[in-house]
Amino acid sequence: MALSLRSEDCSTVSEASNLFSTEKGLLVLRPDGDGCCGCFHFQIPSGMYALVTRHGADEDHEQHGAVWPAGLHFPYPPWVKVSHLVTQQTIVLDMPVKGCKTKDNVTVQIDISINFRIMGDESKGEDPELVRKFVHQVTPRGLEQQLRDAQEESVRSLARSLKHTEVFGVRSGLHDASIIGDDLSDEDGPDRDAIFQGSSDQKDAASAKRAVTKGVDITDAMVKSLNKQFVPQGVEIESVAIKDVSLPRDITKQMFEKTMIVSRNAQQTMYHENQVQLTRMNEEVQTMLQTFLEEREAEEAAGAKAVNTEQVKLADAKADATKVEASIREETKVRIQNIKAESDLEVQRVNDSMNASLVKVDTEARREAAEIEANTNLEVQTMLAEAQLEKTRNEAKAEQLLAKAEGTIAPWIEKKKEFETKQKMLEVFEKLSGNNDVIVSGSSDEGVNLSIVADAMLQSSSLFKEENRSALMAELALLSQGSNSFVPDRST
Repeated sequence: MALSLRSEDCSTVSEASNLFSTEKGLLVLRPDGDGCCGCFHFQIPSGMYALVTRHGADEDHEQHGAVWPAGLHFPYPPWVKVSHLVTQQTIVLDMPVKGCKTKDNVTVQIDISINFRIMGDESKGEDPELVRKFVHQVTPRGLEQQLRDAQEESVRSLARSLKHTEVFGVRSGLHDASIIGDDLSDEDGPDRDAIFQGSSDQKDAASAKRAVTKGVDITDAMVKSLNKQFVPQGVEIESVAIKDVSLPRDITKQMFEKTMIVSRNAQQTMYHENQVQLTRMNEEVQTMLQTFLEEREAEEAAGAKAVNTEQVKLADAKADATKVEASIREETKVRIQNIKAESDLEVQRVNDSMNASLVKVDTEARREAAEIEANTNLEVQTMLAEAQLEKTRNEAKAEQLLAKAEGTIAPWIEKKKEFETKQKMLEVFEKLSGNNDVIVSGSSDEGVNLSIVADAMLQSSSLFKEENRSALMAELALLSQGSNSFVPDRST
């Protein structure tokens, strides 16, 4: 809400949207440049009227006249640029009127709010030249002064026609049916209003109703009067609202105390009514509870009776079902016995037929088996005889072949046996060479060989064991051999 109207300079066109949205009461912007030196285009934001000049002189658009449409415009030389931007928004101007005297000579302050817009929208059938007229002739400051002068006298005249107790009724927003007295939808409305009224409030209510009606009339008259004056200048007044009425502090205090007394009385009355309503409500709740308990007991009794009836029906149904079940069981047993007898008879008949067939098949099988066995034995004997004959022939041929083969490989067999004999000798020699107890002598003389054996025995036996029989025998053999060397042979 604006307290004054003004125009400002801005550096570029791109700042216009932000300035118009944040600065209250700003109507006209004068861009210093297009933001680009030497550019051959310029841009106009949406939501505002734009006036363009060429070398400082007004330039009309080819199609839209004085107001250029929003968007990018090119190619244009740098000296063709946007000179003024005028907002298309609805402006709310707060204009308090001080020192207004009422009918009973009480000084009050009445705050007026005027909603208006700048005309020139071609889509609404308005003349775009009105924008240029507003910028160059009316100006924001001139518009503010004219609005203050035009509405101040109307407000003072309104205040002089009312008393200070009635002047609150002219505020806008109080023109509802509850104050005027036409609210028929609320059934408790008259009773509720009666609670808050004192002895002289009925007269005050009538005065308030007249004040409300007068406030509505005066605001409508102010809108018509202001539009008659400002529409030719390019300004449309959309609405006028009386926001607030300020009374002197002592008058306000008196009215407040009176209201508080009425409110306290109304509170006591409403408290008593509330207690009565609570008592009535508790009694109704108890009555409804008692009625509910009685209805519930009646329903429970009816339910128990219905349950007994259904139980009797259920017992009868169970008895009937038991009888039917016994009858069905008896019939089923008889049918089963009949089916079993028929089945046994059929089984016996099938068994007899099967036994007869088995005997017949067994007899034929035995006869065929005997014939097959006789034929088989004959075939077997014949095949055995032929096999024996073939065996004898083959054995004769084999003996002939063996004899011929032995005659051919006899020299080879002899050489093989000789080789095997030599191989056995080599194995014996190899085993003897690996035996440390074997003594090899190159002489055939028994004395020499005996000496060698005795010497080996002495070397292998322990000198400290005198009981060693081998050592003893070796010594005896050496002695005997030595004595033979010295005793001459008598046979010679």
